[in-house]
Amino acid sequence: MLNAILIDDEANAREKLGFMLEQYCAASVKLVGQARNVEEGLAAIATHRPQLVFLDVEMPGESGFDLLRRVGRPDFAVVFTTAHDHYAIKAIKFAAVDYLLKPIDVDQLREAIARVVEMRTGPAGDGRIEQLVESTRQGAQVSSISVPAQNGFVRVKLSDIIWCEAERYFTIFHLVGGSELVATRPLGEFEELLDGSGFVRVHHGHLVSMDHIARYIKGEGGQVVMSDGTTLDVSRRKKEELMKRLGK
Repeated sequence: MLNAILIDDEANAREKLGFMLEQYCAASVKLVGQARNVEEGLAAIATHRPQLVFLDVEMPGESGFDLLRRVGRPDFAVVFTTAHDHYAIKAIKFAAVDYLLKPIDVDQLREAIARVVEMRTGPAGDGRIEQLVESTRQGAQVSSISVPAQNGFVRVKLSDIIWCEAERYFTIFHLVGGSELVATRPLGEFEELLDGSGFVRVHHGHLVSMDHIARYIKGEGGQVVMSDGTTLDVSRRKKEELMKRLGK
């Protein structure tokens, strides 16, 4: 059983999430406190010493990221709740801290809690919060991501990712050295996550690292030969973007 607190400036949002936790997640989570802002949140954390914090990203005054900076090295897991799907979502995903996009879906809530349970089986914190806070700073460059797999999370360097392959609702990461990693997320999520980090979608089923393209073969759409020797088709509608990225 995880003791949890909610930190959100909107009373309606706190009420809705509290109801969902009580109705659908009572076997896993016990809500022990709520707060409306960073100051109240810090006090609630000190009082209740929760194992899980549901934290709003944007609040008047200080943000959820500001709270984490003030905590230092937290010994609790964080699930962000936010209505904003811009920089914060990308930073959260890079740091492998889960998030719930408002309005919150019950199945996604359950999935997030299950992921928190998995995360807490590893070392406390596991450096994810620090990585999250750092990744939200202006101009910060992220060199690795945590990939959700069947039995938890696997930290992967971006430079080790050669290409990613869509496999229904999963994604297969093809890595340097010939190893593969099956991620429990669709390819579209990783395309969004890796946007701006040197990756390009060349086909509905293929997301590739520009650094690992060894050769381009001309054709209607053409093909790319990756550094591991794999030849991948390029769709006609993706060719223009690829040529632009290749400087052609």
